[in-house]
Parts: sequence; C-alpha cells; structure tokens
Amino acid sequence: MQREKINTFLVNAFNTILQLEDRVLSSSHEFPNLSVSEFHVIEAVIACGDSSSMSAISKRLGITVGSLTVAVKTLANKGYLKREKRLNDMRMVYVIPTEKGLAANEYHSAFHRKMVDAVMEKLPPEELDTLVSALEIVSNFFTETREAR
Repeated sequence: MQREKINTFLVNAFNTILQLEDRVLSSSHEFPNLSVSEFHVIEAVIACGDSSSMSAISKRLGITVGSLTVAVKTLANKGYLKREKRLNDMRMVYVIPTEKGLAANEYHSAFHRKMVDAVMEKLPPEELDTLVSALEIVSNFFTETREAR
C-alpha cells in the first residue's frame, strides 16, 4: 500500500509541477517566446557560472551537447544567450546570459520561490524539517540513478 502511495505521489507531484510551471511560464507577457525547456537551459547556463562550457551545461541538464547546441543557437537568436570563446583557449565555446537572459531567469526563479513559499506556509517548522530530510533522500536517489546511467 505504501509503495502505491509513494508512486502515485511522485508521478502526480512531478506531472503537476511541470504542468503548473508550463502554464505560469508560457502565460508570461514578458517572455512569451520562451518554452519551459528554454527557461531551464538559461537557468543551467547561469548555474554553471564561469564554467559554462557546452559540456558542463549539457551534463547539468542531462542532455547531449548536440541537443544543447540547438537550444543555445535558438536562445542566442532570441537574444537570451550569447556564445563566446576565451582568449586563453579559443577552442572552447562558453555560453553566457544576456541581460534579457538574466531577467528571464529571475522570472523563472520567482515562480519557484512562490511555489516553495506556498508549501512552507502549509507546514509547521518541525514538519518542514522532516519534509526537507525526506526530499533530500529522494533527490539524492534520483541524482545517483541519473549519474549511474
């Protein structure tokens, strides 16, 4: 019985969060030309910081460099990202966000902050601690499973 409840929770939570994120982000008047996947590419570029090589970003997203190349080209054409080479190694291509990309990422981050705040408002502090511990275990499992492949 608990196995079914956990499975149902994981599937429903994952799908509901993705649907909500898609609905909120796609209804944006500020960034109507961005898909959820494109928001996530911008987020990964920013998260990689100075190490924003194509291989580092693709690894973070769990996609191939080829798939990332297509996404980066699209986002560069839309004005959210730009590609550059560094003087110390002209072979490596780095991806950096433009001001427009930074603004899109802030919009996306605000969605996540509101979602987390809404959950936190529903639980007392001691239950939040338990939830965080449980979610860390679940997150570590999925991270380890993904990296093992």
